Amino acid sequence: MSYRRAWLLVDELNTVFQQPVVAKWMGGRSRGGATLTPTGEKLVESYDAVVARSDGANRALLDEISNMTVPRP
Repeated sequence: MSYRRAWLLVDELNTVFQQPVVAKWMGGRSRGGATLTPTGEKLVESYDAVVARSDGANRALLDEISNMTVPRP
């Protein structure tokens, strides 16, 4: 993904949520930068929880699919 595309997505996230998810500051002597806001940190935690729950809920089905594949040496 290009740097520009990543920043466009960050800008979109900041407009979609009630509070910004990323705080950024312009360059200059100290250069620019960005950091997750508390809302951004909560978003990442929530996403990780969704992934963990999905994995747990689908583990049996994923194992069944895996058992249908040809074993690799």
